[in-house]
Amino acid sequence: MGCTAAGTLALIPAACPSYGKPVQMRRRRYCEAFASHHRQNRLWAKDHPEPRDPRAWFLREVAPKLHAFSLGEIAKATGLSLAACSRFRAGTKAPHPRHWTAFVALVEGSETS
Repeated sequence: MGCTAAGTLALIPAACPSYGKPVQMRRRRYCEAFASHHRQNRLWAKDHPEPRDPRAWFLREVAPKLHAFSLGEIAKATGLSLAACSRFRAGTKAPHPRHWTAFVALVEGSETS
């Protein structure tokens, strides 16, 4: 009696109890990081209740000055990913206000140099 591909694949989870665990672990780490970011944003908002339009302010005051920096420099200064820094520098997204101080320090530091 021969095995079919579908039949062989169906036996893998039963034969190997650790099958699928790396995916579950990655999913859990992603969810934990996502929840942590939201928790940090809520804590920041609690300490800074003033309403602001972060996108307008960021696009007007900070984003134009970011073109003087490489994505690596921005990521290193802010602790954010290269992909996020790319969106911020391009002006398609604005960071959460809790990251503003790092961006302001970066662009103001270059103005004084």
